[in-house]
Amino acid sequence: MPIEMRVMMYNDQEIVSALAAFYRKSGRPLTVGQISRYVIHENPAVSVTLAVETIDGEIVEHEISESDLAAAVIMQAIATKVPLPAEAEKRILVLENQVTLVIHKRRNKIDSGRIPGPHIRSAGSRV
Repeated sequence: MPIEMRVMMYNDQEIVSALAAFYRKSGRPLTVGQISRYVIHENPAVSVTLAVETIDGEIVEHEISESDLAAAVIMQAIATKVPLPAEAEKRILVLENQVTLVIHKRRNKIDSGRIPGPHIRSAGSRV
């Protein structure tokens, strides 16, 4: 059974941009300021800690869950017109210290051994 798998790796700047857009759109904007720290956590689940330094010098930390991270990355892919199969499984992983969206689609059809091509039917049969 063939498996289709795509891997999309994001750098830190792309993740921060995707998160900012996601939280702004969901009505919970991130703190305005300079990103002072960006940490990717892998255990027990993938998450991100963003530390933002405000204009007043205050450090505000945002703990980003795996589900919010996945939603932000998928929303960013859709916004940039990257085709994502709706029925495919989508997971967030960390590969080479980068947040990665893995799109995994298993084909459910059993190979009949028939060579793909046009379906030919006899003149008297109904489909």
